[in-house]
Amino acid sequence: MDENKENKIIDFSKKSNKSEENIQNSIFKGFEYVKLTKDENGNTFKSDILTEYAKKCFYVVTVLKTNGITPALYKYKIPYEALLEFLSNFNSSNEYGKIIDIERYIPEDLA
Repeated sequence: MDENKENKIIDFSKKSNKSEENIQNSIFKGFEYVKLTKDENGNTFKSDILTEYAKKCFYVVTVLKTNGITPALYKYKIPYEALLEFLSNFNSSNEYGKIIDIERYIPEDLA
């Protein structure tokens, strides 16, 4: 695994340290999450900038489908605005396949 990616993985089992004011562990509807209030440089997030950035990103969703005997992976490039609509297709039915991975794709001009 890429060392930079390993450093950015959040340890959900680690209890939040009181000195780390920008990270808070909580649970919402049975799902654990981490709340971040500042970026890695200690700057407060700006919602309009984050939203504009997100709109320029895509998500690569990998779906496992079995056509007959042979399983196959399908990779879909989904724009930010269509991600929830795409995921809702898999919510109530298995006929579209099974989502096995979701990865954010950042265009090179944004990196």
